Amino acid sequence: MTAKILTVIALVASGLTCMAQQTNSDTDVHGAGTINGRTLFLRNCAHCHGADAHGDDGPDLHDLGLTDDWIANRIRKGKAGQMTAFAGKLQPAQIAALVAYVQSLK
Repeated sequence: MTAKILTVIALVASGLTCMAQQTNSDTDVHGAGTINGRTLFLRNCAHCHGADAHGDDGPDLHDLGLTDDWIANRIRKGKAGQMTAFAGKLQPAQIAALVAYVQSLK
């Protein structure tokens, strides 16, 4: 199988596992669920950054060393020719959950 097909299979399997494990107690210091952030990542970001966030068409997102505000701004506004803007698709709480998830990647 091609790498893209394997990524899709991993994405679906990971998303199903995440949804099955999600509880109200899965929160971090930002008040956003890291599992919710991972689920959002798998649905919206993994097709470019890979299901494991180690990069594919988009860059590796582990150990970014960037502020929450910088990451949230990039998610909202995107980057011309490189990344889709998600301000119209995701609510502020969803963006916060994505930021918390990306910041948890080590």
